[in-house]
Amino acid sequence: MGAHTISRVAIMAYKQCITDESTITVTAGYPRYPDGTSHGGIDTKHLDDLLSFAPMAGTVETAHTWQGTTTGNDSWGNYIVVKMSDNSYWLAAHFESQIHKVGDVITRGQYIGHQGKTGNVTGIHTHWEYWVGGYGTAYRTDPSAILGIPNQVGTFDVEWDATNPPTPPGPGPSPTPTAKRKLPIWMMCKPPYKF
Repeated sequence: MGAHTISRVAIMAYKQCITDESTITVTAGYPRYPDGTSHGGIDTKHLDDLLSFAPMAGTVETAHTWQGTTTGNDSWGNYIVVKMSDNSYWLAAHFESQIHKVGDVITRGQYIGHQGKTGNVTGIHTHWEYWVGGYGTAYRTDPSAILGIPNQVGTFDVEWDATNPPTPPGPGPSPTPTAKRKLPIWMMCKPPYKF
């Protein structure tokens, strides 16, 4: 009889290029906050380095510098709107500072800013929107289609991939959100007996 072995089941990571970390936390989804109130995008926290990267390539159409208020366009703080080749747009908001100007060409996976808390926010994060069919909030749709992460509150394992556009996550979260857990001590010990 052989010794009993325990193997760890690997959980597939979401392929994306908006953070260079191994996990991402979604704190609010589209089209509602966890409390049911309206929310126009997906909010993410990149806990270790706070760096944000472009989900898709395009040209900067708007590069707003925060004026210190929390209303109107200033509610997004420092933000950019990027026009993609198919005439859709993505927005990334609440950066610590504005490093872009209108006309800048952005590549997929390019550094676009440090997460911040400018505008109407309760903490450091990046707010992402995806507009299909025109420029502006009237054209909002689920940004998970270009972000490569689920439209669901939770912490998810992610893997860097800026080579191909992301495939939108299917219905429901798959893989499931993973909480950082430690392996129970009994699972790390070799059994004192053989089967």
